[in-house]
Amino acid sequence: MLCVKSCTSHPVMNVDLNKYPLDQEMLAFLEKSEQIYPPSNGALAVEENRRLYLKLCESFQAPIPDGIVITDHEIPGRHGPVPIRIYEHQDHRSAVTVLYLHGGGFVVGNLDTHNSICAELSARCGHRLVAVDYRLAPEHVHPVQFEDALDVYLAIDQGHTVLVGDSAGANLAAAICVAQHGSDRRPAGQVLIYPWLGGELYDLESYVSNADAPGLTAKDIEDYRQLRSDGEPHWHDPIYYPLALKEYADLPPCIAFAAEFDPIRDDAVEWINRLKRAGVDATCHYEPGLIHSYLRARHCSEKASASFGRICEAVADLGELR
Repeated sequence: MLCVKSCTSHPVMNVDLNKYPLDQEMLAFLEKSEQIYPPSNGALAVEENRRLYLKLCESFQAPIPDGIVITDHEIPGRHGPVPIRIYEHQDHRSAVTVLYLHGGGFVVGNLDTHNSICAELSARCGHRLVAVDYRLAPEHVHPVQFEDALDVYLAIDQGHTVLVGDSAGANLAAAICVAQHGSDRRPAGQVLIYPWLGGELYDLESYVSNADAPGLTAKDIEDYRQLRSDGEPHWHDPIYYPLALKEYADLPPCIAFAAEFDPIRDDAVEWINRLKRAGVDATCHYEPGLIHSYLRARHCSEKASASFGRICEAVADLGELR
């Protein structure tokens, strides 16, 4: 099942294994990643960052599952057309739509970087999936990314849409839930994968304990935040940082995934705790031994593979018509 040989087998030299005791599969994944995409990538020149990130993602792409048909389209948006990519099974049509928003710090990533992730997710959860190629910073600063994502959501929603996102994309998914709070166009659910939700506002513990974590550092977060907002973060805007929200009651049910060795790990935990206190059906999966962006490792790490299975189950569960 797993393509362990696609990752190398030598440990990464700059990982403190006493602080971050990664297993050999995750070390091999990290070493292969760092051969292409250097640590502290948030400080790279933007175009170089995007080029290397695309190369990194291409090196971990997997075959498209049998039966999945992929088509590209555009959705009219307030800032111009927004490219989307639709994944659906040729022999199955679902009444549920999954809207996927990719990660990349609002600066990198596109439809190609998450192509096989989206195809596998669609195949395993059994629903049509729509991936969004929202505009990136610094050419387009907040709230353009959110507005692109919301415009696509409102255009494709047919009454039962599950929002899914990883990292910065999870921020956008949660922000859509915030924006649609109290609306009759509320999403059916939200699946947030190592989400970046604004834990900096509350000095959450993981920002300190995992500040130099492999895969993502606190410095990377700062660099991307500056680019996203042209150096002027919208600290208390819940569309920018969903954890700035004051009222959580009646938000859509949520299943979140937190990687143990990730500076933004506690964003997921805090978001779920706040939803629970407000009476929202919410669950957090704490994933031991994993780092930020482990979705790419789903075919070379047993732990990442198991978590991806739980993510697919979460999307399928929230997609059940009720």
